[in-house]
Amino acid sequence: MSYYVSVEPPRKIHFSKKEIQDLLVSMLVITFAFAFALSGYGLMYIDWALFPTALLISVFAVATGFILHELGHKFVANKYGAWAEFRAWPQGLMMALIFALMVGVVWAAPGAVYIGGNITREQNGKISLAGPINNLIFATIFFPLIFIAKGIYFDIVFYVYFINAFLAVFNLLPIMPLDGAKVANWNIPVYILFLAVSIALLVPGFIL
Repeated sequence: MSYYVSVEPPRKIHFSKKEIQDLLVSMLVITFAFAFALSGYGLMYIDWALFPTALLISVFAVATGFILHELGHKFVANKYGAWAEFRAWPQGLMMALIFALMVGVVWAAPGAVYIGGNITREQNGKISLAGPINNLIFATIFFPLIFIAKGIYFDIVFYVYFINAFLAVFNLLPIMPLDGAKVANWNIPVYILFLAVSIALLVPGFIL
């Protein structure tokens, strides 16, 4: 997810101390939220024997599904000469932990990349599309591996695929402030194409 703000942009990729801190905190919280959710159905029903495995799965899924999604926005925005930095959303991170601990479901809104500078509607659409494209790349890479992976490797491969495919579809919904609304505002055929590909990639995950 990305937001546009009006500031004077730098021209190089740069990570501020605040941004690195927010990325690390967001990854840590969402990783543990997913691990709690994968280990049971709420705090009273967590299988702590499964927790180390769930934590390992979550590290891979969160790194590819959330962090690289946000960095996709940042790098493309920087390519266009725009200022772009990730900022955590403390309330969203707190809600993610509460939902995971109470009902075993992850409702994750860890934060967003804030973008500033003189960018066109086309550039904004491409910046917004960069996050879901990263999700699609990882989902596409890991999907065929499901059929050959065994044991814990299957669990890692499946969740990396499924979470990335799900996030691609979710973020492409044409609802502000999600990425899909900004992509659709730029180019409807491109939007329809990527949404259709995302849905087609996600559907098998509900069958396997």
